[in-house]
Amino acid sequence: MTFKLEIERLGNILDLDEYKIKEALEHGKSTLISSKFYNKGVYRVRNTDSDRLENMAINIDKIAAVTYDGLTKELGAGCVDKNLWNDVPQGEPIFFYSFKLDKFVK
Repeated sequence: MTFKLEIERLGNILDLDEYKIKEALEHGKSTLISSKFYNKGVYRVRNTDSDRLENMAINIDKIAAVTYDGLTKELGAGCVDKNLWNDVPQGEPIFFYSFKLDKFVK
C-alpha cells in the first residue's frame, strides 16, 4: 500500500536558493554542498531568497564528507575551492549531498 504524506507534516527543513529549487524542479534531482550536516531523509524546502516554505519536498539519498586537507591531498590545491570552507572550522569536513524530488509528499 502506498500513501502520500501531507507536506505540512514534515518537520525537517532544508534551505535552498532559487537556483537549486529551479534545478530540482526541472531535473527531478540535484546536488548540494554545505557546512551543515543533514541526515538522509525527506525535507521540506525553504527558499533562502524569499524566506518562504515551498510546496515541495526533497529526499536526501547520498552523503559524503571531506576535509579541505584531505581533498587537496587527493586532487591538488588547484582543483579545490577554498572558499567552500569559509564557514567551516579548521580540519572539519564539508558535506556533499545528492537529493531528488520526493513523490510521496503532497
